[in-house]
Amino acid sequence: MRLAFIVALVLLGSVMVLASAPHHHHRRHSPRGTRIFNPPGHTVKRSVRSPPPYTRMNASDIPASVDWRNVNGVSLVTKDLNQHIPVYCGSCWAHGTMSSLADRIKIARKGAWPDYNLAIQYILNCGTDVAGSCDGGSPTGAFQFVQENGVPVDTCLQYDANDDACSPINTCRTCVGPPGSGTCSAVTNFTSFYVDEFDSIEGVSNIMAEIATRGPVAAGIDATVLETYTGGIITQTQPANIDHVIEIVGYGTDAATGLDYWICRNSWGQYWGEDGWFRIVRGQDALGIEDMVSWATPKVTWE
Repeated sequence: MRLAFIVALVLLGSVMVLASAPHHHHRRHSPRGTRIFNPPGHTVKRSVRSPPPYTRMNASDIPASVDWRNVNGVSLVTKDLNQHIPVYCGSCWAHGTMSSLADRIKIARKGAWPDYNLAIQYILNCGTDVAGSCDGGSPTGAFQFVQENGVPVDTCLQYDANDDACSPINTCRTCVGPPGSGTCSAVTNFTSFYVDEFDSIEGVSNIMAEIATRGPVAAGIDATVLETYTGGIITQTQPANIDHVIEIVGYGTDAATGLDYWICRNSWGQYWGEDGWFRIVRGQDALGIEDMVSWATPKVTWE
């Protein structure tokens, strides 16, 4: 069975509700050195051809809670990641976006084996002019790059946290022994995965409808509070200068406190936070988490 993705590029209709464009163009430095910005000279496109879920839903239709990690006892999210090994790399923009896309692939396939984890290293190698580098980048630029070029799985190319040259061997490779003196060569027979549609979204209920209907999203956030986070629901709302990108995979309400929260995946390893995850108060734009949200859909066909 072979999974293929079909690329589509359609301009955004005027009826869409968008996150404000300036969030994609400001260069803000985080404590970890990451910048969220469009590569110089590049304007990120938006690609939408179908009405988003919130245009077809009443508020009463939106589920009160969603957690794609546990859907009737089954996890529909892919593996956790760490952007900072084997060396530091400010590639949160690629990790947050590709985790959300990989999870949507798994959701579309109803959790069928195997998982497809996407090769973020390929985007660092070849997406510099559109998406970004280890010095920062653009979430929607990452989606655009994958729409236009595709992305292989990480068994084609492991993450090495560097901006390597864009070449066939740095797209998909295999190596032979003996250990210490073997050679590597490019692989040309591999499957690439493509984005179908992508866009930004704003409004708490709209974001909830998007997550509940189609799956996780990528979101910008101020990383300052995350630096010392160890667990629980983050209630601090400031600072809110977006300098980091994470994935939102669901939302809920805490039974003890009544706090509404987002369920988020970070890309700093499972030894961080709540096994690599965190919760943050929902509906208060805490740390800017509701300011710069983006999504992408894979269109899956079976052959």
